[in-house]
Amino acid sequence: MFYVNTLISRPDRKINDLSLLKSNVGEYFVQINNTREVSDLENLLDFDYLSGAITLTYCEQTLLDVTIWDLVDQLWAYILNVIESLLNTGEGETYFPDQPVKLRLKSVSGDLVLYEIEANDHIKVLLPKNEFIETLLEGADVFFRNMEECFNGKCSYQYEIDKIETLRRTTL
Repeated sequence: MFYVNTLISRPDRKINDLSLLKSNVGEYFVQINNTREVSDLENLLDFDYLSGAITLTYCEQTLLDVTIWDLVDQLWAYILNVIESLLNTGEGETYFPDQPVKLRLKSVSGDLVLYEIEANDHIKVLLPKNEFIETLLEGADVFFRNMEECFNGKCSYQYEIDKIETLRRTTL
């Protein structure tokens, strides 16, 4: 029911027209699971300022798309913090690292979480809590592990990988 993917921005391509972005995603981004293409970007990437996007859908509803790209490694770390807060207090929120976009998660029952994103649009939807959290943790895990595999020594995400494992144990 959920689908999550991380994309790395192609540093040699500038996004000038958001209306063309969704129909030309491959021109501006590389999927994190395409390790060959991601690895080919190594000499172009700034690992301190890594732009990219997270796409997230539930059934047919888009919850995040490429038009809200940002510093993707930091965004995943922020999302992990929101999940941790959600599990500890019942809610969590954050702004995106480099954009005025607000993400908020709030437990409404043992089985449901309210997902809100305030950007150009305001999306508010109830989601199955455990499946949603596991989807996000898996998406973050794939991103951080693939980054370490592709760019061994240029980036280290062991802290985030350990945090994902801790959060997974918390949700069991």
